[in-house]
Amino acid sequence: MKSRHVWYAGLILLVLLAVAIRLRLLALPLERDEGEFAYNGQLILQGIAPFKLAFNMKMPGIYAAYAVIMAIFGQNPSGIHLGFLVANLATLSLLFLLARQLLEPSAVPICCAAYVLLSLSPAVLGLEGHATNLVVLFALAGLLLLLRARPSGKPLLLFLSGVLFGASFMCKQPGLFFCIFAVALLIRDAMVTRPVPCRLCAWNLVCLGVGMALPLALTCLVLWHAGTIGRFWFWTFPYARVYGNLQSLPDGMDRLREFFATGCDRWFYLTGTIGLLALFLRKAGAERQFFYTAFFFCSFFATAAGLYFRGHYFILMLPVLCLLIGDLFTCLSTTLAGATNRWLRTTPTALFVAGIAGLIWQDRAVWFEMPMAQACKAMYLAEGFVECQEIGNYIRTHSSPEDRIAVFGSDPEIYFYAQRDSVSGYIYMYDLVRDQPYAPVMRREFMDDVERLKPQFLVLVNVGTSWMPWKSDVKPFTDWINRYPREFYNLIGLAEVDQTNSAYFWDPESIAKHMNTPTSVLLFRRK
Repeated sequence: MKSRHVWYAGLILLVLLAVAIRLRLLALPLERDEGEFAYNGQLILQGIAPFKLAFNMKMPGIYAAYAVIMAIFGQNPSGIHLGFLVANLATLSLLFLLARQLLEPSAVPICCAAYVLLSLSPAVLGLEGHATNLVVLFALAGLLLLLRARPSGKPLLLFLSGVLFGASFMCKQPGLFFCIFAVALLIRDAMVTRPVPCRLCAWNLVCLGVGMALPLALTCLVLWHAGTIGRFWFWTFPYARVYGNLQSLPDGMDRLREFFATGCDRWFYLTGTIGLLALFLRKAGAERQFFYTAFFFCSFFATAAGLYFRGHYFILMLPVLCLLIGDLFTCLSTTLAGATNRWLRTTPTALFVAGIAGLIWQDRAVWFEMPMAQACKAMYLAEGFVECQEIGNYIRTHSSPEDRIAVFGSDPEIYFYAQRDSVSGYIYMYDLVRDQPYAPVMRREFMDDVERLKPQFLVLVNVGTSWMPWKSDVKPFTDWINRYPREFYNLIGLAEVDQTNSAYFWDPESIAKHMNTPTSVLLFRRK
C-alpha cells in the first residue's frame, strides 16, 4: 500500500510538471495542421460552413472542436493550446478510470505516468493541438461507456457509447478503427455465450451503430443545409481514399523506422508491445487477451492509415501501450517479489524510473530551457512557422477585414493569423502538385480564383517543406506561381527562415540584399 502511495505521489508531481511545461509553451506558434484547424474554426465562428472557403480531407469535427476551444479560450495560439491542455488532462482522467477497471491497483499510476510524458513528448508533437488528441479523448470516453453497458446491455448506454465513438471518427478518419474495436467486443461477447444470443447481439449492434452514425448524419444534414455537402463528401471520402493510396509500403516502412530510430520514447513502445506478448506467455484469460490484442491492433491500424506514420499519429497508440506497460510492470513485480536478491526485486521499478528520467533528460531543452521561437525551431527544423506568424500579423495590421489574401504554399496558419479570408479553397499546395488524378483541375481552379478575385496580399512561402517534389507536368503551374506576383504585385516584405533565428526586412534595399536567401517567406501587396 505504501509503495502505491509513492507511485501516486510521483504521478501527481509528473502531472504538475507536464502542466507547467504546457503553460510555459502555450504561445508556441501554430504548425500547418493547427493552422488549418484554427482557420476553419475561425470561419465557423464567423458563421461560414466548413468546405465553403477552405478545402481539405480532414473530417469537420476537428474544425468544430477548434471553434469551441477558441470561443472559450480565445482565437490565438495560447488559447488553442490551453484548450488542448484541458483535453489532455481529460484524456488522462479517462485513462485513469479505464486503468482502474482493467489493471491491478498498483499498475494504475504506472500506466498514467507513462501517458503523461509520452503524450507530452515532441516525438508525437505533444505540445500541439492535433486531431489525434481528440480522437483518443472521444474513443476512451466511448470505451468506458461500452464497458459499463456490456454486462447490462442497456440500449441508452450503448447508444451514447456509439455517439462518442462516432465523434472520434468525425475528428479524424482513423477513428473508424476504434469503432471497429467496439463492434468486435460486442460480437465476441455474443460468440462466447451459449447458446449464441443472435437477436440480442444484433439489437446491441444496432444501438451502438445508430449512435456511431449519428454524428456523421448530423454533419451531413448541417452541410447540406449550408450547401457544401458535395465538397465535404468529395474531400473526406473519394479524395481521402486517393491520398491514402499515394504512399508505397517501402516508403511507409522507412517512415516507421525513422520514428523509432532514436530517442527514449521507443523503449516505451517496445515495452508495451512486450506487454502484449506477455499476456500470451503467462496464459492470461482469453477475454483479457482478446481485449488487449484487438485494442492494440486497431490502434496500430489507426496509426498506420495511409502508411505516413507522422509523429502525432502515434498518439492513437498511447492508451493501449500505457495500459500494457502498467500490466507488464505488475506482472514482473509479482514474479520477482519472491526473489532473494533485493536488486532483482527492484528491477521493474528501476527500469521504469530510468525510462521516465531518460524522457525528461532527452526533451529538457524544449521543455525547460529554450525560448518560445527557439523551441518551435528545434522541433520543426527548416520550417517557417515562426516567420509565418509574423507575416500573418503584419497583414492583419495593414489591411481591412474585407481584404482577401492568397498563400502560395502549404501554410494555412497565415490565414488564421491575418484573420483574412483566402481567395481560394485550396489552402494547401500539396494537393495541387502531388501526383494524383485531381491535381490538374485543382491547379486550374486555384489559378482562376487568384486571377479573378485579385487578393490584396500574396504570400509566397519559399520553404521546401511547404511544397513537395513535383513532376514535369506541374512546371507551368510553378512558373505561374513565380511569375504572377511579380507582374501584379510589389514585394513589400521578406522573412528569412533560419534553423536558429529569424530576420525580417520591410524596406526595398534590405529586401533586395536578401533575395537570394535559400528559404524565405515573401510578402506582396497588389499594385
